[in-house]
Amino acid sequence: MNYKPGSFSDVFNTPLGERLWKFLNENDNIIRMETATYLGRPAAEALGAVLLDRYGDEVRVDRMKQLIGNMIRQIIEPRGYQIDRQNVRTPPSRKDLFTTGTRYKLRVSS
Repeated sequence: MNYKPGSFSDVFNTPLGERLWKFLNENDNIIRMETATYLGRPAAEALGAVLLDRYGDEVRVDRMKQLIGNMIRQIIEPRGYQIDRQNVRTPPSRKDLFTTGTRYKLRVSS
């Protein structure tokens, strides 16, 4: 699957942007996103600590976090999910990366 950066091409077309796309597409991270979704939490919430451990403060930049959110959407929607609610608050923790995120739900078949 190829990422379509749209308005995020400025940050995607960097070495970090391309590494993030590969990282988010790793099976373990897809499982994390789907598990968070199953539990009614934003998909990004499950990745914050892992992203900070791997990439450090580089991912704390707002534009980079927006890129990550856009990438998550492009990864999870083709797997049968749709946006349920945006700007869902995440609980504070020692490893805060995201304070809000998009919550997804399984798409209802008609």
